[in-house]
Amino acid sequence: MLSCLSGIRVRISASMIRPATPADVPAMALLWHEKMTIQQQTDRRVQLAPNAQEEWSQAMCGWLEDSCYAVYVAERGGTLVGYAVGRIQDNPPGLRPARIGTVIEMAVGAHSYQSGLGKELLKPLRLWFSAQGITSIVAYVPRRQPVEQAFWRALGATELTDVMWMKL
Repeated sequence: MLSCLSGIRVRISASMIRPATPADVPAMALLWHEKMTIQQQTDRRVQLAPNAQEEWSQAMCGWLEDSCYAVYVAERGGTLVGYAVGRIQDNPPGLRPARIGTVIEMAVGAHSYQSGLGKELLKPLRLWFSAQGITSIVAYVPRRQPVEQAFWRALGATELTDVMWMKL
């Protein structure tokens, strides 16, 4: 059984990293939409649904209640400036480790620059993964976002596999 390290709180400069709550979902949805709009501008395959923020918000509410997920937010001056979502999932059968941690989403507000915020958002996720016995992390990083690619490479991440896209 997975446990939640809900008490993890980290202060960096003027920001506080803390577990997300349902009250954070609207602000997180705005950050997510901002990030996806930027991705849509660099990759036409990314197409947002007319009610994208609503669909995403519903999914996030489910993640907040699911013990396989951990969600942390960065707050500065009472305003949400970033978030990170981690999930524990099974590795494909026959591969070790049997379970891996995945960083399925991370967003930092484009207009709220704070050096090191991405790394700080990862700290409680790494602690949570470690507490669950997870020894490897996979991050979903958009191919056409060089800043995000560089962020993960600077942390020591390397490419594992390519996801191929094709229209039917």
